Amino acid sequence: MELDFGSCVLDSSVWVALFLDADTNHEKAAEIFDSIPRRVYVPYVVLSEVATTLAYKHSKRQADKFLQFVTEDERCSLIDNRHTTDVSAFLTHTERISFADIAIIETALSFEATLVTFDKQMKKIYERTPAHRS
Repeated sequence: MELDFGSCVLDSSVWVALFLDADTNHEKAAEIFDSIPRRVYVPYVVLSEVATTLAYKHSKRQADKFLQFVTEDERCSLIDNRHTTDVSAFLTHTERISFADIAIIETALSFEATLVTFDKQMKKIYERTPAHRS
């Protein structure tokens, strides 16, 4: 299966599922990642969330594996901290949502990339944003 978008941002939920075999979405995440045809933008906040989650839910070794993977896979582009843009997006958003989730949505919008997430609230907010690409 090849996805019909150019570039994407994978939410932390997708990365965690990809790196935890026992996750209920593991197979779905693997299928998604294997079918990505182009660039995967990885915001700094995603690195932080996923490495932390993997270290606590599984092991430090698994977190290291994730970080090594995203820094070595040629499809992945690591995005530095974009605090000014992210703070502004968070302050203008009226719904109750985590700062990290807004930062991830904002990265997808800024890079005109498709957001891939298992988080229903994030998906809804992203899809309601006029600037997103379907």
